[in-house]
Amino acid sequence: MAYRNGRDRGGRGGGRVGLGEERGHRERHFRGGGSRNQGGYQHARGRNGGGENGGRYNRQGPNALETDKRNKTEDPPVDPKISPSEGVEVKLLVNHFTVKFEESTMFHYDIKLDQDSPGASGTGLPNADNFAKAELVKVLQRPPHSLTVAYNGMGRLFTFAELPEGPFTVKVGSRAYSAFAKLENKVSLSELSERPVPEYLSQGLDCIVREASSLGKIIVGQTFYSPEEVPGNEADPNTDQPSAVPPVALRGTKQTLKHTNQGPILCVDYSFMDFCKMGGSVRSLVKHLVKRLDGTILDIHTTLGEKQLVHLERHLKGLYVTLNYQKSPEGKSDGTTARKYKVHGLTKQLAHQITFPDFKSGDQRKLLEYYRQQYGKVIEYKMLPCLSLSKNSNRPNSVPIELCSLHEWQRYPKESSRENSNQQPNNRPPKLSERKKEILRMVKDVDGPCRGLGGEQFKISLGEQMTEVMGRILPPPMLKLRGFNGNSYRLSIDRQRQPKCQWNITRKKVADGINLQYWGILDFSARRSLSRRWEEALHRRRFVRDIFFKCNELGIRMAEKPCYDEESKMSVLSDAGELYKVLSAAKLSVEENKQKLQLLFCPMSEQHPGYKTLKQICETKLGIQTQCLLSEAANKDNVRDRDQYMSNLALKINSKLGGSNVQLLSDGLPKMAGSHFMFIGADVNHPSPNDNLSHSIAAVVASMDCPGASKYVPRIRAQKNRCEEIVELGQMCKELIQVYEKKNGVKPQKIIYFRDGVSDNQFEMVLKQELKQLENMLKALKEGYSPTITAIVAKKRHHTRLFPKDEDRNVLPGTVVDTDVVNTADQDFFLCSHDGLHGTSRPTHYHRLKDDHGFEPVDLQKLVYNMCFLFARCTKPVSLTTPVKYADLAAYRGRDYYDIMKTESQHSELLKKTGGFPILLHVDLEDRMVFI
Repeated sequence: MAYRNGRDRGGRGGGRVGLGEERGHRERHFRGGGSRNQGGYQHARGRNGGGENGGRYNRQGPNALETDKRNKTEDPPVDPKISPSEGVEVKLLVNHFTVKFEESTMFHYDIKLDQDSPGASGTGLPNADNFAKAELVKVLQRPPHSLTVAYNGMGRLFTFAELPEGPFTVKVGSRAYSAFAKLENKVSLSELSERPVPEYLSQGLDCIVREASSLGKIIVGQTFYSPEEVPGNEADPNTDQPSAVPPVALRGTKQTLKHTNQGPILCVDYSFMDFCKMGGSVRSLVKHLVKRLDGTILDIHTTLGEKQLVHLERHLKGLYVTLNYQKSPEGKSDGTTARKYKVHGLTKQLAHQITFPDFKSGDQRKLLEYYRQQYGKVIEYKMLPCLSLSKNSNRPNSVPIELCSLHEWQRYPKESSRENSNQQPNNRPPKLSERKKEILRMVKDVDGPCRGLGGEQFKISLGEQMTEVMGRILPPPMLKLRGFNGNSYRLSIDRQRQPKCQWNITRKKVADGINLQYWGILDFSARRSLSRRWEEALHRRRFVRDIFFKCNELGIRMAEKPCYDEESKMSVLSDAGELYKVLSAAKLSVEENKQKLQLLFCPMSEQHPGYKTLKQICETKLGIQTQCLLSEAANKDNVRDRDQYMSNLALKINSKLGGSNVQLLSDGLPKMAGSHFMFIGADVNHPSPNDNLSHSIAAVVASMDCPGASKYVPRIRAQKNRCEEIVELGQMCKELIQVYEKKNGVKPQKIIYFRDGVSDNQFEMVLKQELKQLENMLKALKEGYSPTITAIVAKKRHHTRLFPKDEDRNVLPGTVVDTDVVNTADQDFFLCSHDGLHGTSRPTHYHRLKDDHGFEPVDLQKLVYNMCFLFARCTKPVSLTTPVKYADLAAYRGRDYYDIMKTESQHSELLKKTGGFPILLHVDLEDRMVFI
């Protein structure tokens, strides 16, 4: 699963190829992703990549390109007889801390309820039974019982002592229950020595450890935050200006109980989050959010525009507030009410426009008059909408913003949470040394995990030192490119010179460059509206020169002039019908000249929601490959930055159109040499947490070239909401194998299946459902056809961090750990394949679920690591093996298609299906890497 972004846009930060990839999955041409070691970094020091300041540009085509003599060296060919090392050992510290349980037996109880007063009020209360079960836990924990119990929120209790069965009387509203604690299981902790540890014991101990660690903490998901503010984060209480309501920074711990070769351990990581100040004014928060958006200073006369209102509603929706009326309806002063309300949105009308029918007379009554007469509150911000505190539109509850306060601690609205405040932006994670120091501090703190009263009550002790392990640094693979003269070139990465395993392609060419003869430009940045004069139009003539020069320099045979060149405007992107017309016109114009449009550049002056619409139209309806870019990024005055950006674009263009940027030699893929193989990547993208109607999007990609393993074909399918199993995996893989056979004349003999986004308790689903589908499909595909299969799960959603013991830096790419902190029964290992730009690198946790190929551990680790060098956007290894990265991108692109389909009437019946349906690409693009 994934909720990250991934688009082919570029950004204000420049186009440094390779560096941007680890900041998120979406393409970086709207964000400025890339690496300085990408094609042209050193080269750019000597010339301008076809620009205006001394760059060489030969109008006679790629064969006439000259070599800059200042780039004197080229990595020498490597002797193939030299065998790489199995890896260099390195001492590491891992944020795993030993856990000891003094008790020897765990008891598991289920809560049973009998309703004593079914006719009492409160029967309509949603989830009343769940409230009753939670109330029983409080009864057991309070005197006279004072019992130490842990509750999992789903009716199960875990404890180290036997509980009285009951009954216990609990109340929800005026409804009374008789509650019982029924003993379900009595487990000896000696079973912790079993491998694997029984699931019922693991779940129970995890619940107990969470309870022991969360006492007095603010709980957000799996993270526990201390209400003690970080020093230097205090606001000025004497002013109501936006700068007076910055978020409050709190420290917290992310923790997971794991069972490894060294026994039960607690994985503890550091977290730092911004919270809304408890009891803070919602009006002040609104002022802060508006100023944060566009610099507007909100006063009593300000009328907000549509963009500002949408921005406010998105950030306020879901917050909990209390009402700060000074007087009750009876006229008695009772201070602030303790009842909390959830914000469901903003009212369509402004506060001074809202009326409601009087309950007694039936006449329409103004809302502001009501609050003045009933509560003595004169509303000053009449030009603002009210908060909608009711989810029932037939029974609205509209309250002016200035009468609301924030309830307790709540997560501060995410985007740019500290901009326009007096504090340092917190956009980057803490440095490695800071993270390590904070983890050790929190583990030793009196209110740290399993410390204080919680640890004493459950008799749990936690070690104070990180686990020391011996890891290995795998050698980088040999890569295949083409030399500047066009001949095959074997690139060896020297760890002494490039410890981060980056490589540059100065005076080199891509492994397989495509022929791009018919390309066009539809420039949405060209026509600026009068109200948006800040928009920057693309310097089109210079861009054409730059991209032509860079593509040909890298071995992509690109025609010098576009076959289509038209201007448009950004407003067209907001009108799907008009956008379809201009895109269709581009395609038809080229076809009228008996040509076929291979690629259409679409420059934009800003990131625009119409990007999704453009991609959906071009890739599912018209069959046009597009490359979007920001005009601001392509117009950079800095020669080197612009050259890097063009390199980034060129690499993506080559992959989209069927080329290959870099390949592995056959010895870089252990167990695969001399055979026809296929790498499959699979992932599922789920809708946002509050969306229970939209489909989940499953994507499967498969490699088509052997032994290069760099060209992939996608298949995308919508399926039931939040279904993690890929229910049509067999059919999707069948289509991919048929494409493979068509391209190679033979079916794959070996299949490596990489699965992303599943948790530990879903491994069984992958084995028994998904792989069973795959095996059944293979048997039915052709009699006697039975390729061998290896299945690997890749996980990034964990809290394990690796720290070099004797150095203050991130671990180097290729660092692998497969002892002590892993579970031998799971055949797993941690691999940090990338170089972390900021903070502390997060290794990927790989689990081998099935292995028909008999991989030795080191061979499998090398195969996975070497595959990380093939990601088309980068000239360095990435954090996830390439098939998984591509599946993630394909699933996100499928989500973009789906979001646009929801706005189109012709798909209304299809989207009503609770089951699945394929999301089809245009026939001309169905076997292309459109998601890059």
